[in-house]
Amino acid sequence: MAKKNSCTDLLAKKNPWQDSDNKIWLASSITLFRNLEKFNFPGKLNSEKRNTIIDLISKELLKIKDLNSPVITRAEEMTPIDKEFLMEHFLSTEVFQQAHAGEAFCLDSSATFMASINMLDHLHFTLIEYHGELENAWNNLIKVETKLGKTIQYAFSPRYGFLTADATNCGTAMKVAVFLQLPALIHSEKIDEILQQHTNENFEITGLHGSPTEIVGDIIKIQNNYTLGLTEENNISAVRNLTTKLMLEENSVRSHTKQNESADMKDRVSRAYGILMHSYQIEAIEALNALSLIKLGVDFNWIEGVSIKELNELFFNCRRAHLLCQAKEEFPQEKLPHQRAEFIHNALKKVKLKI
Repeated sequence: MAKKNSCTDLLAKKNPWQDSDNKIWLASSITLFRNLEKFNFPGKLNSEKRNTIIDLISKELLKIKDLNSPVITRAEEMTPIDKEFLMEHFLSTEVFQQAHAGEAFCLDSSATFMASINMLDHLHFTLIEYHGELENAWNNLIKVETKLGKTIQYAFSPRYGFLTADATNCGTAMKVAVFLQLPALIHSEKIDEILQQHTNENFEITGLHGSPTEIVGDIIKIQNNYTLGLTEENNISAVRNLTTKLMLEENSVRSHTKQNESADMKDRVSRAYGILMHSYQIEAIEALNALSLIKLGVDFNWIEGVSIKELNELFFNCRRAHLLCQAKEEFPQEKLPHQRAEFIHNALKKVKLKI
């Protein structure tokens, strides 16, 4: 079991995905990159300057009323599991495990907002949501960014927009990401054709963990590639339009698969059921892959006894750091696969296979 600090404990009190019943749109996030005027980028700062920036930003963030009971946690106060929990919670590909002295995080009780301080840039604002409300997430995040900007001057160029340590993020300095679960397209081996048909160089397509080749849990992450020469609204609209097209394609394949009583898909769903219900131990990636197929089986009425909402919650909660933080007693790391299997067995104890 992970030792909780104020950061992990705050997030563990509320799972923002617990009310999500979306079959395909699993989550989305918006991240803004900002730097402070008159300071070098974090990589060029000594420890004294880094701590000055933490104090300056923290003081102003804690005053913002749009945040719900915000908490500041310094990286050196966090355990490796705390940092992994943070990365899992916000579906981030940033390597928080490497965060060290001179870096910090701000979170609030909504469990959807995070500001990381002195990572690649002085400040990364992130808001994650699980209901497909991308525009609403943007409106909420920009409120916080704007209010902080009234007391802290951001580094900005009339020509290049917001200045960032990674020059490819200049301009709006905003990344919009949507996580879609596309088991029908992936297991019918149509995903590459569909992505080639609908995507272009404006988008970065990866798996859950940021790899363009490793797909975990049948999740495809769609993110804007460019931030310069485009407005925030342009990027949000482009990502939403692509997301809508992929969801339509996924639903079309699902409809065809169910109507034709696909023996191959029934076999895949049945095998996933067997793995989850009868494994003595199971690794996270295998569990996430199987849970995606169980979720598809529920959508096809091939499986009963569990809801899409419950499966979405289980999907996020069976990951390593979340599982460790939920444990009621400590156990050795080598027993984690068995604990995960038991956790899944308990969550799916009423599930029945109908095919």
